[in-house]
Amino acid sequence: MPIVTFLRSNKALVILVVVTLLLTCIPVVHAFLFIGGTWQGVPQSYGDEILYQVQMETIAEGYFNLGNPYFYEHRFDPPLVLFSGSWIAAIPMLLGLPLIPALILNFSLWSVIFALLCYWLFREFNLGKTAAAFGALAGLLSCLDALSRTNSLQQVNAFFIFFLIALTRFLKYQDRGSIILLGIATGCTFWVFSYLWQTAVITLGLLFLWALARKQWTLLKATLLSSALGGAIGLPPILYILWQTHTPFFWESVARFGLVNTHLPMAEIFYSGGWIGILLALLTALYWRFSTLRTREYAFILLFIAISGLGLWIMQGSNLVTGKLLETGEHLRRFIVPWLALMTFVSAYLLWHHRQAMSRIGRALALCVGVVIIGANLYFASTYIVRYAFFNINPDLWQTQQLYAAPAAWLQEHEKEPVVVWGDPHGYLVNHIALLTRHFVLYVEAGKYMMVSNEELRERYLVSRYFNNPTVADLERDLNYFIGRGDTYHHAKTVERGIKICRLLNFWSATRKEACGTPPSSVDLLGKDLFESMEWKFQNDIRPNIGSYLKKYNVSYILKETALDTAYTPEALGARLVWSNGRFELYRL
Repeated sequence: MPIVTFLRSNKALVILVVVTLLLTCIPVVHAFLFIGGTWQGVPQSYGDEILYQVQMETIAEGYFNLGNPYFYEHRFDPPLVLFSGSWIAAIPMLLGLPLIPALILNFSLWSVIFALLCYWLFREFNLGKTAAAFGALAGLLSCLDALSRTNSLQQVNAFFIFFLIALTRFLKYQDRGSIILLGIATGCTFWVFSYLWQTAVITLGLLFLWALARKQWTLLKATLLSSALGGAIGLPPILYILWQTHTPFFWESVARFGLVNTHLPMAEIFYSGGWIGILLALLTALYWRFSTLRTREYAFILLFIAISGLGLWIMQGSNLVTGKLLETGEHLRRFIVPWLALMTFVSAYLLWHHRQAMSRIGRALALCVGVVIIGANLYFASTYIVRYAFFNINPDLWQTQQLYAAPAAWLQEHEKEPVVVWGDPHGYLVNHIALLTRHFVLYVEAGKYMMVSNEELRERYLVSRYFNNPTVADLERDLNYFIGRGDTYHHAKTVERGIKICRLLNFWSATRKEACGTPPSSVDLLGKDLFESMEWKFQNDIRPNIGSYLKKYNVSYILKETALDTAYTPEALGARLVWSNGRFELYRL
């Protein structure tokens, strides 16, 4: 039979798929071992996956615009950016699957797709089937945690590898098929992730400059054709972004994501991006030193690594030119890590294959640098995989999460139309209302990532803290809950980075070093006036008019966790207890 013949001739590929599926069972095994009989259908959290799981749930509820999954008044707003991963991830739920099976299916399916694409990429480099399977597994392990993050990096990583495959075939053939394939792969990047399409554009720009410098007119023409096709496919997201930049609150919302206007480099371009330079320097030095290595195969792989690697590295440090830093270093690291794992494997294959063409010193150099690069790969992989380690798991937290199912189930059963629930924004419970029900919340920290004004966000936060009577000191401690990542972390870090660079440049002069200044805190940069004005608004406006604000934000329920929310007295607002199980209480306004 054809299937049996295929399986026999592709044993390594079959084993790769089986191992991949086994790895994606890790969360299921964890749930069985650490949650067990307390399981109530709430997905356990390893990190910030709930942000993306909520987006799946929102689309499954029929909000295809994916505006704001937390705030009722903004449920029909347009999304901040077009991110097709959200819609793709929601397909299983739209077809009728419950949340947990949909999460398992997405993790398994996209991990297998990623592994198969890595295998395909290695086969394009003429690696044997067994070697390609091992290399694909190495690539998978380098970003397994990313693949578990529903619609954040699951689809993005797959499309990234698809782009690399298309680039490989393009460099090999430059025929009509490869031109179209690269154009399609480039166009897809515009729909899945903004950092990815910018990387693709830089990569094709480098390829254009290479063709121009080498006067390879066929390659240059083919690059232009692929770029034109990719641009045509990606035009709608670009037009959407341009439109959004002229809408109210866009730049405020992006700033909360972490946007900082600076040309200063991030250390991340050395920590992770620097390994691109080391690998490229090694291969280039060997190519330049040993004429026997100047084969077609070596030159092709070197060109591919140079174009694709430099595309990533330049994008990682792009704020040096653009002056716009939006956590670029950290986000590009997520691409650099799997790229480095894959290219390290390809380079090891290449150098081993050509080992006889090098002198003993050359082989020793390649071995020493190679061991260091492999060590870097192991380090990066371990930092991501460690969250799946048994010693890093908090069973109590996971079991507590299962308790959230009870109030969510009551709301889902008794309220057939969406309502707004008020809970403590510091608790993890309120996040799960948006995940486990069709309902919305008065305030949750994740709302800062949505398209909404700073003024409204801070007002919602103050209303949600009514029972806690926040002071200036409380507001300063809660900075990240309502300000956003830009002003909470990155602005202060940017100033500190400038001071460190200044001190480094003036290390010989104590006077000049002192003149560089002292690193400020985020509160220092924002100023006391902000927090004092927020306290004044709370005490003189929100507190005496709480009823009006609750009506403004359509609050219907107050959710109280009895052991933690001891300051909550919903009865004082005329709320009526409608459900309780001893740990949680629901009050109807």
